[in-house]
Amino acid sequence: MCGIVGYVGKKNSSDIVLDGLKTLEYRGYDSWGIAVNDNGKLDVFKKVGEINIKKVPLPKTSSAIGHTRWATHGGVNEINAHPHFSTRRDFVLAQNGIVENYQDLKGKLIMKGYTFDTETDTEVIVRLIEEKRKSNETLKDSVRDAFNELEGRNTVIVLDSSKEDHIIAVRNGSPLVLGIGKDGIFLASDALAFAKYTKDVVFLDNYDLVEINGNEFKIYDAKSGIRKEYKVTKLNNKIKGISKGKYSHFMIKEIVEQKDTVLKAAEYSEDDLKAIIEAVRNANRVYITGAGTAGFASGQIAYYLRNIAKVDALDVRSYDFETFLPILTKNDLVIAVSQSGETADTIEILEFAKEKGCKIGCIVNVEGSTIHRMSDYKYLIHAGPEICVASTKVFTSQCVFGYLLAKSMVNEYKEAKSYIQDLSDGLSDYFNEKSFKHIKKLAKKIKDNEHFFILGKGQNSYISLEGALKVKEISYKHFEGFSAGELKHGVIALVEDDTPVFSIISDDKDSKDIISATEEVKARGAFTVGVGDSKFKNESCFKYFLPTASNKELSGLANVVAFQLLSYFLADSLGNSIDKPRNLAKSVTVK
Repeated sequence: MCGIVGYVGKKNSSDIVLDGLKTLEYRGYDSWGIAVNDNGKLDVFKKVGEINIKKVPLPKTSSAIGHTRWATHGGVNEINAHPHFSTRRDFVLAQNGIVENYQDLKGKLIMKGYTFDTETDTEVIVRLIEEKRKSNETLKDSVRDAFNELEGRNTVIVLDSSKEDHIIAVRNGSPLVLGIGKDGIFLASDALAFAKYTKDVVFLDNYDLVEINGNEFKIYDAKSGIRKEYKVTKLNNKIKGISKGKYSHFMIKEIVEQKDTVLKAAEYSEDDLKAIIEAVRNANRVYITGAGTAGFASGQIAYYLRNIAKVDALDVRSYDFETFLPILTKNDLVIAVSQSGETADTIEILEFAKEKGCKIGCIVNVEGSTIHRMSDYKYLIHAGPEICVASTKVFTSQCVFGYLLAKSMVNEYKEAKSYIQDLSDGLSDYFNEKSFKHIKKLAKKIKDNEHFFILGKGQNSYISLEGALKVKEISYKHFEGFSAGELKHGVIALVEDDTPVFSIISDDKDSKDIISATEEVKARGAFTVGVGDSKFKNESCFKYFLPTASNKELSGLANVVAFQLLSYFLADSLGNSIDKPRNLAKSVTVK
């Protein structure tokens, strides 16, 4: 969830690293810091909160490292912020991940006389490297020895003062990419951080150790110390300048972009889909897995595969997948869904699945990410950078790809493309001031309520879950989504006078059940809001109605957009931080 950036080269290093950290703001953070090597003296600048300065007060140098922290161990303050100094201030270190055995290591180091200034697990790595330096000739070998004693998924970057332009980094679990440019060498948690300087990258694998000396670098196996060969990849994605443009926030910009991104997700030809279709057909069972919004996208994709293609497809949250491992066989197919392609829970499940001999597929947004590289069947949704922590366009894009796959399996590829085009056209018409004003009016009406419920069924079951998640992420209100069939089995006890209850309704076989459930909560005093096909706006059970962009088979995806907009306008009316909500991170790379 944190971000790492490193640079050695001809440009002012602190400017390059600051620019990279700003690009990584989408990952979520609560503090940040930059360190430079100024002719053998290390200078560090650290700050709590947003990166709201254009230039850091550090000398102009040719090497630097930087970090955005999302606190796991120790409070949010400048002392705990990275990078951290060694005792002699001859190197600094930043870390992404969690050292699961840090208490044991810390206890042993204290017994040897080491003291600690911070509450972080990161400082344990610093002191452990210092201890290893007593028996190693080089800093590189000291870092390597220390890293091999760490448990958990960790990536570290070290800036050395004893040599000019000397950086060492090791990766395990948490992502790290090396960039090779004409003006320098880059390291970052995401190639996006340096994409405007170079497209030539090396995707580092677990236990890759990279050592940069001036304009040269070498890669080693961190476990054995043996030097490795590497492959330079040229990124295909065209990264344009990341800007909010005419919009107030990235979130509303990314919501509106869905009129285009749903089409990009479906730009695969029938030939492109043949491999994954064959894998799905040959699988004993298809597991679709993800976490958070990607978990709900997994559910929607599994719904399409079951109900359109009649495939035995089961969605499982990656953090709960372990309970399915006893029945997982080598004849099963596991399809991972992730925005970043670096979700720790999902990666761990794929590692188990590979051990079992399963084939792996992926639906991700980041080329060259860990999940993308682990997969046998790789599919990018081409939604472009998603900066707001709350995912919007990636969710609909992943669902659209799953729908296209399901329809293609029953030889309805052209029909699927037609419905996807209809969705795009419908969203284009939907994104207008009239629609926005109608949702703003509702947001103003309900802003003082604390508890909300969303009913869904069939194609809208997972939409109710994702809709609830989207609003709670940004509004900080308690939204709960569930299947309408669950209402009478307990949830209705929570409904009282003026409780807002949203009912998602499409023009399908489930509409009568949704109307019936809505009547039941209305009879108990609920403020009932219909969300869906305008055909139902005059139903007496609804006290307020939000029409959506109607679409026969993709109505659910049109409906979720209404909740994305409600989330945005409700949070805006409450004065909340929208693009970077409290306590959340975009890319969850720790368990």
